[in-house]
Amino acid sequence: MIYWDNNATTPVAEEVLEAMLPYLQGSFFNPSAAYGPAKRVRLAMDEARERVATLLGVHPGEIIFTSGGTESTNTALAQFRRTLCPATEHPATLRTIGADPCPVQRNGTVDPDEWAARIPGHDGASFALANHETGVLQDAARLAEEAQRAGARVHLDIVQAAGKMPLNLRELPVEFASVSAHKLHGPKGIGALYVRCGTDYQPTVTGGSQEDRRRAGTENVPGIIGFGKAAELALQAADRYAALAGLRDAFEEALRQNPALPRPVINGEGAPRLPHVSNLRFPGIPAQSLTLLLEPAGLLCSAGSACTSAEPRPSHVLRAMGLSDTEARESLRFSLNRFCTRNEVEEAVRLVTDAVQRVLAAQSASTGPVLVYRP
Repeated sequence: MIYWDNNATTPVAEEVLEAMLPYLQGSFFNPSAAYGPAKRVRLAMDEARERVATLLGVHPGEIIFTSGGTESTNTALAQFRRTLCPATEHPATLRTIGADPCPVQRNGTVDPDEWAARIPGHDGASFALANHETGVLQDAARLAEEAQRAGARVHLDIVQAAGKMPLNLRELPVEFASVSAHKLHGPKGIGALYVRCGTDYQPTVTGGSQEDRRRAGTENVPGIIGFGKAAELALQAADRYAALAGLRDAFEEALRQNPALPRPVINGEGAPRLPHVSNLRFPGIPAQSLTLLLEPAGLLCSAGSACTSAEPRPSHVLRAMGLSDTEARESLRFSLNRFCTRNEVEEAVRLVTDAVQRVLAAQSASTGPVLVYRP
């Protein structure tokens, strides 16, 4: 099986699992307890916090462990009264803010001048460094500077970007940032919120004194340990992620140069993108039909994000970029991981080519688009 839905989640790295196991069994102690074994668990958590902080270029004391990216984002947004975000944001942001978002350009990027015109009157700004569906990168420094110039504090969603590209949050004018372990070969159910030192912050989960009184509740120790190991491995694999752009581009170009296929359109083309993400569509061919053919053939990808793909509506991200409902429903997201090989890319090209040709053979001008159903 070729698993190319890594923006939804990544497989847990073997080293991460090995690091977590002792804290599920022998070292199971509550880190808030006062005796020796519990203190050793606390020290291991401190080491994990340092590793996550190093990945993000921040101080360990600026990291608050949470249950994942959604909680981190919700917590950051709770610090603002009125927030501006782009129309292509993750539902964790859009559904929390519930206000008119800033439109984006055809390639998925925000026009900085439009952003600057809309930000006055907001005390908060929130945007993803990398989009969860297209991988399109925003000009984080420019958007954050415009927000702060208008007196707004900034939350940066780095859930998809962390571990995939160089990051140094201390060099960006942002007060908050959210990250999730399961997007970088760590476990699910653990994430972190970066809160810049000196930033006013009100916890949304209260009770105990955990996380320096910033997020109550007994810590997910195995998850934290796994997160720390995943962060360490991601730093070590930085060159590998940079090289993924070549494999992603080879995949797209092979499909584009195939005369037997409709020329695919790359959603977000022309904008900077994460190195491992390709969101493309074959005009006239429903993406759902292709995914249902590709899965039994051995290639897993997605039509939309994991948080919205089960919904019947077309992707709000692609609609915000100017695609029609039909064009959005024709779009597939392929997201590779650092273990991808050239042989895998060649096989994926073969499988996609076969699936497209099968749909083309079944449909015609009189029948219209063909939908594939699987019981």
